[in-house]
Amino acid sequence: MVVGVSSMDFGTMEALVASKSTIAADRNRFLKLAFCRADLLFELDRARQIVFTAGATGQLFGVIEDRLIGTPFADLIADEDRDAVERRLAEVSYDGRVNDSPVRLKAMKGRRILAVLAGYRTREFEDHYFLAVKIVLGDESVQPTTEDDDLADEQAFGHIAAQRIHQLSAKGETAKVSLIKLRKFKELAETLGKGERHSLFTAISRVLRRYAIGGDTAGQIDSESFGLVHGAGVDPERITREIEEAAQSALPPDVSLEARAVTLDASGAGLTEDQMARALVHSMHQFCSSNAKLTVRSLTEALDELANGTVETVKYFQDISRSGDFDLVFMPICDLRLGKVHHFEALSRFRDDARTKSTFQMISLAENLNLIAGFDMAVVSKAIDQVGAFNARKPLPSVAVNLSAVSLASDVFIQKLHKLLDRTPGLNRRIMFEMTESAEIAELPRINKVIQSLRGKGYRFSLDDFGAGSASFDYLNAFDVDIVKFDGPVVRRACSSKRGHDLLSTMARMCVSSGLQTVAEMVEDKAIANQVFYCGIDYGQGWYFGKPTANPFEFEANFTGIG
Repeated sequence: MVVGVSSMDFGTMEALVASKSTIAADRNRFLKLAFCRADLLFELDRARQIVFTAGATGQLFGVIEDRLIGTPFADLIADEDRDAVERRLAEVSYDGRVNDSPVRLKAMKGRRILAVLAGYRTREFEDHYFLAVKIVLGDESVQPTTEDDDLADEQAFGHIAAQRIHQLSAKGETAKVSLIKLRKFKELAETLGKGERHSLFTAISRVLRRYAIGGDTAGQIDSESFGLVHGAGVDPERITREIEEAAQSALPPDVSLEARAVTLDASGAGLTEDQMARALVHSMHQFCSSNAKLTVRSLTEALDELANGTVETVKYFQDISRSGDFDLVFMPICDLRLGKVHHFEALSRFRDDARTKSTFQMISLAENLNLIAGFDMAVVSKAIDQVGAFNARKPLPSVAVNLSAVSLASDVFIQKLHKLLDRTPGLNRRIMFEMTESAEIAELPRINKVIQSLRGKGYRFSLDDFGAGSASFDYLNAFDVDIVKFDGPVVRRACSSKRGHDLLSTMARMCVSSGLQTVAEMVEDKAIANQVFYCGIDYGQGWYFGKPTANPFEFEANFTGIG
């Protein structure tokens, strides 16, 4: 059904434009009334160049409103309709109307979107045209992009977002870019019927557009990842919560969706629009390939990393992996019942003060650049040496050494690791291993075989960041390990609501029934320690028990579990 703006609607508009002063006074009211029946509004000069526009231009054309100023209106019309529209507008006399006229718009992705064009030309405003465009729900060849349908794809989102950020930056305003991962979204969507799938996408799209600046700076960047540009005062966790709640209304009662967000500073100071776009694309690629984590905190850092950081980082990691020019610190993991140190986790610290990135960011980048195996080997070697020196002084509780899943998937790395471990008898009583999830884990049976080859020699194995995503349950099912560590945000949620507490308790009981011990991360105070203890967690790690230190004997009075 074609739905347009009727002539009666424009009779009302004619009264509103009776004088220039009236329009100025009632501009906001005019826009609200016009949008009751239109999706896009345009003001054109006598040459039919756009001088004002409002509506979802980014969503439809891939260009935000301000970027259309000064361009020919005909550029938005499909080639096959352009001449007819030009003739129709040229024939409109002063103070004349453009009655409802079907027209096909030239939208993103090569789409032709059917619309209805109507409007008015007034002598009062230098013979300008005032046009309203209503999108029609469907045409003979394609489905249009509507507010409840498709989001911009990765390329279009990067382009639109860069335009908007550059526009805001020029005005001295700031914004943020949030990238959101929906765990197993593609797999879940494929199990739904067409109607349910559309409802799910619609529910998510509405939340994203509600918070996106301009309503159009939101997009889907891969099968499970989305992005949006929003105001600096918007809380990304609120967006993820609303996405989860909105999705639930479109999902079966026993199915849920988990959303995680990473946010970048998008001030863009000193960056051109092209640089912003490239920084956004780099960040999006990294986000999609690294389990929803980033090595940068801003578009400026992303551009620096893209332009200069790769070569420098490759050389840096190769040098420190060869020379061992980094430090290890040790963080206590304590028995929640006894309040004593059960074991330590060895953490890397870089000595290059000129590098402002956090250790986590550097490690993630090393994984993305396929440099992590060499660094992991250097960490294991240094840990063996330092733990040996500590134990020659006094017995020390076991020390957990992190291994990336990327390293565990490398046959060469595993061969070298076994040779290194076999040189020191009894090392399995001093060293244990912790597999990190900062990179997406593939080939689960193969990695489990590697884990069992180490456990078979008496080395205990821990799975890090459990509960951070639905994939964690796949890992728990695939990997035979000794300990699971609950991700810090999971622990925070458990301490902030009854639902979170019940969920953590349920997961802890599940682990106990599987013969696994459990660790809660980010235990920052006594209240959190008490809560996770009552959830059934065995051990706690966080500043409440102690910060990382180069000298683990600072905790000697609380040692337990030695041997």
